[in-house]
Amino acid sequence: MTSADETRPPRPRGSLNARVAAATLAVGAVALHSVNQLDHALLPIRLLIIGLLVVGAWALSDEMGLRRPLNRVAFVAFGFAMTALAVAVLEPAGVDASRYVLIYAFALLLAVLVWSVAFVHRQPDLRRLGLLGAGASLLPLALIIAGHLLVGLGAWTGASGLLTLSEGSAALGTSPMNVIEAVFVVFCLLAAGFLWRGRMDASLPDST
Repeated sequence: MTSADETRPPRPRGSLNARVAAATLAVGAVALHSVNQLDHALLPIRLLIIGLLVVGAWALSDEMGLRRPLNRVAFVAFGFAMTALAVAVLEPAGVDASRYVLIYAFALLLAVLVWSVAFVHRQPDLRRLGLLGAGASLLPLALIIAGHLLVGLGAWTGASGLLTLSEGSAALGTSPMNVIEAVFVVFCLLAAGFLWRGRMDASLPDST
């Protein structure tokens, strides 16, 4: 006589690459958002988290299929985001860190948006995550673009000093950045669930 546990089908689980992507993205996103609320001098930890997130994004893109253009674009955008964040927290002499915080925010949202569009073209359960991620990233991304256009207009009129950021890397803990990073955290946590269950495998058919 067999027990209920013996007859129960095994829970689906992704490949080692998918589980690495799930763990590194989930842990990295939560850790980054948490550290950005603390002392900005935690440089070694910040750089370690950046490296962890790059590994996660690489594994995610590989799981989704790096040969597909949208996944390549998202990975490149994420690379720009992490590079800009690294420069912002390092704050080398003679560098305006506030500009790199802006690049970090824009590129991070762009990566979430492009990954979300890629998800929309996948199976129905992943498509819902894609629609959620696209909707959550579009509004703040549009606001950043609008603000950039206003800065350009201010430079043309000679009033750009009123519109530029002056907080440098301290802007990482402000309310606008918290909202942007919260979108990224939720996206990573939901994506991690799909990755762990093997629902992002590049061999799975796209939606029609």
